[in-house]
Amino acid sequence: MIITADSGSTSIDWRVLRPGETARKLESPGVNPVLQDVGAMQEVFATALRDVAEEVLSDCGNAIPTVRVYFYGAGVVSEAAGDKVREALHAVLPGSLVTVGSDLEAAALALLGGGDGIAAILGTGSNSGLYLGGRIVRSIPAGGFILGDEGSGAWLGKMLLADYIKGLLPQELDAAMREEYPELDYPTIIGRVYRGEMPSRYLASFSLFLGRRKDCPYVRELIAGGFRLFLERSVMRCGRPDLPLAAVGSVACAYGDILREVAEEFGVRQVITASGAGDGLERYFLNRRTVE
Repeated sequence: MIITADSGSTSIDWRVLRPGETARKLESPGVNPVLQDVGAMQEVFATALRDVAEEVLSDCGNAIPTVRVYFYGAGVVSEAAGDKVREALHAVLPGSLVTVGSDLEAAALALLGGGDGIAAILGTGSNSGLYLGGRIVRSIPAGGFILGDEGSGAWLGKMLLADYIKGLLPQELDAAMREEYPELDYPTIIGRVYRGEMPSRYLASFSLFLGRRKDCPYVRELIAGGFRLFLERSVMRCGRPDLPLAAVGSVACAYGDILREVAEEFGVRQVITASGAGDGLERYFLNRRTVE
């Protein structure tokens, strides 16, 4: 059995692969080992994989020698962060063989099939790295929603709210914000961003508001401006505009047409997008014929 996990800060796309069976799809809240401790992640994993764990224990008589878990996620930025994820997974599936990698590795495997390219994340946060010879050889630090994450859902939400509280939105957008979020005032915004839990997730939630108004000139220029910063400050620093850009995430998928236009400005000719890496990871590991 193989279990794959494509984890963002907002949600996890789990796939359970067994020989001769259709892949089982599961979804759970996301985790981030930079922001959460082992106990919090273990709770998420236990809830998501409870039925799977019970099946495995029943099949194997409390031993799990043939379960391989491939977990790729946001926040896996160091060995220590990966160890936290590994510990939480082992607590739920003791004895399993756990591989933990970054969300960039998931993007490369899912969209490039392990081939060379620039792997990128454009979802709640943003990130990019140069993938050559089956591994990330250069990664540009994301910086998080305060110091970076250009072009991401959190960045878009941050810029939208910044213009909203300063009265800089076009009149029709300002009116739409007030109608759609009648309780959204300055103290609420400040409280959620600076003192609330998972502020990046909160900021990214406003990307949905923008997505419904993508043809509005202000919205389109905000998105294009975010992508220009992302290309300039992250993607281009990989130094290989000749390679395909493989971008995974809700923002990459929703605004793929704008991303391609902006990428052309920087000489990046091929852009591949997907809302998540789950389908691609499933294909990749099935093609490797490693399901047991």
